[in-house]
Amino acid sequence: MNSYELVAYSRPQSFITESFRTLRTNLQFLGVGDTLKTILIAGSGFGEGASFITANLGIVLAQAGQRVIIVDCDLRKPRQHLIFNLDNQLGLTSVLSGFKDLDQVIKDVPIAGVRILTAGLLPTNPAELLGSQEMSRLVAALKEKADVILLDGSPLTVFADAAVLSKSVDGVLIVVRSRVASQNSVTNTRELLTNAKASILGVALNCARMDALKDDYHAYYANAAAVPRQKKKKTEKPRKTEGKKQAK
Repeated sequence: MNSYELVAYSRPQSFITESFRTLRTNLQFLGVGDTLKTILIAGSGFGEGASFITANLGIVLAQAGQRVIIVDCDLRKPRQHLIFNLDNQLGLTSVLSGFKDLDQVIKDVPIAGVRILTAGLLPTNPAELLGSQEMSRLVAALKEKADVILLDGSPLTVFADAAVLSKSVDGVLIVVRSRVASQNSVTNTRELLTNAKASILGVALNCARMDALKDDYHAYYANAAAVPRQKKKKTEKPRKTEGKKQAK
């Protein structure tokens, strides 16, 4: 598995992981894992980090006792198989095309409570597949197999895929990358989902500038007990010297 991206698994004491726990709590207040079982996670545009958010949110939900299935619905540039180091020959498209049954393609990973349905071979008609009756039936079947289903979608303002898929899920979490997404892009994303009559759960801000600073802060406290502090040597203050007054 890609431990660099799976921070909730490889760095459980980091501030980033704590941020995912906060996101988990906020979503649970909204009913995720109870009345809300299927969540689409998608960025407003390219490079927002939706796959990263999906994978780590899935891990912290599983750590809280939820049975989680992550479905890679980005049929343009899928990433979940790369993050979890899985084969992608069979996956979502195999089921939607009738080639394989659902139970044959859901994959286990070495994280308790988490299973993955990779994208599979890329189709020529992603939007049509994701908006099909087969996809609606697949989502309904997944609800019987897990407490929470996280669907990793393609960029909302670039392709119609995720907007079409938003009609088949209980809610949508928008991912916005700090200093990448524009205000117009975020506004257009909200309008697009509103027009699709999707239920917007909220916005996850990714790569905020303060994360790196606070992560170092938490790392210091996590290691403070193991690393003895060195006493600072006293340094003498430089003596003040009076310069000669220059003649006017």
